[in-house]
Amino acid sequence: MSQKERIPQLDIFRAVAILAVLAIHATSRTLSEMLDTSLFHPFLFINKFSQFAVPSFVFLSGFVLFYNYIDRPLNGRMLGKFYGKRLLYIIVPYVVFSLLYFILKMYAGNTWNLPAEEQINKLGKYLLKGTAYTHLYYVILIFQFYVLFPLFLWCMQKSRRVAAWAPLIGLLMQWGFVLLNRYMTRNGYWELSKGSLAITYFSYFLLGAAIAIYYSSLKKWLIPSREGWRSGKGIAWVSLWAAWVAAGIVHVELWFSSYTKGTVINSLWYEAFSNLHALLSCLVLMQLSFLLYGWGHSRLAVLLSSIGACSFGIYLLHPALLYFYREIPFHGGSLAYTAAIAGGWLVALLGSWLVVALAFRYVKLSWILFGSVPQKPDSRVKRIVTDTSVKAQG
Repeated sequence: MSQKERIPQLDIFRAVAILAVLAIHATSRTLSEMLDTSLFHPFLFINKFSQFAVPSFVFLSGFVLFYNYIDRPLNGRMLGKFYGKRLLYIIVPYVVFSLLYFILKMYAGNTWNLPAEEQINKLGKYLLKGTAYTHLYYVILIFQFYVLFPLFLWCMQKSRRVAAWAPLIGLLMQWGFVLLNRYMTRNGYWELSKGSLAITYFSYFLLGAAIAIYYSSLKKWLIPSREGWRSGKGIAWVSLWAAWVAAGIVHVELWFSSYTKGTVINSLWYEAFSNLHALLSCLVLMQLSFLLYGWGHSRLAVLLSSIGACSFGIYLLHPALLYFYREIPFHGGSLAYTAAIAGGWLVALLGSWLVVALAFRYVKLSWILFGSVPQKPDSRVKRIVTDTSVKAQG
């Protein structure tokens, strides 16, 4: 069966999501350093409002997997190719970067003199848990979805009704785990690692799966167009964006009240608004990616497409650049501090993007570090990447 037509707008979706990841990491220290200052609320807003990043990537993984595989036969040959590609283009770079970040940790902590056996044991635990560096848990998380994917695919191929109910099923399973984890942990029965388990992201993954399976029917509702506005769909789109902004603001303000006033509320409220905002973000980012792609001849759309195509490599590399950037001493007042934080975000973005984009273009074995090489990059993307790199070197 021939492969479905590629949806190039998804690269812009990836770009917006990776920009949010960088915003979270660039502002991570501000929440402790800027407490009780006028800068705290703006930085808190950037950090917490951007928390949709990982759920959006999980949603996109579900969308891409089911869009590409729902009509393919589920057999040994398909599964062999499926897992073979992911072992090569995801696990190999993950192992390489885990080793590199393990070395960085030894450098930062000056632990070179630890016995070799202890270092090997540590590295083994880091690889299994995705803890060689703070961001690497995502690979372990997403690989759990790859393990579960054949089961989900089999269920939805057997009955498309299952696909229609998949988002609700995912939401119920996710919240069932959240409640179990909260109350069983509180009562001292056991403690579960919530953030790194796939079940805590089921609502996003299965929402992506359902939209992918019914994409041809849902597209007219998902994708903003002049015809849609004329037919009255604009009200639904405006309502979606308004609800997205409102949910994000409420989520931020809950945290602001907790940080600044010591307000104590049931933690499930944080969970609920975080979940709602992230779910709405998946739909908003889908719309935004199509809107931005519509400006196909603009430099912004081309740059975002390139950043999205390089997003996995940017995700892997940027914390190292941010680490060394933060070793630079900065002095000054609020304006200088804000400039330093913005500079970290730019260094993490532009530095990692340039390295990954140029590696994909000029290094044959770049996939070992940064995953699958983007297919047939736009000539305008090539020109902008080359021009930017020349300016950076000159």
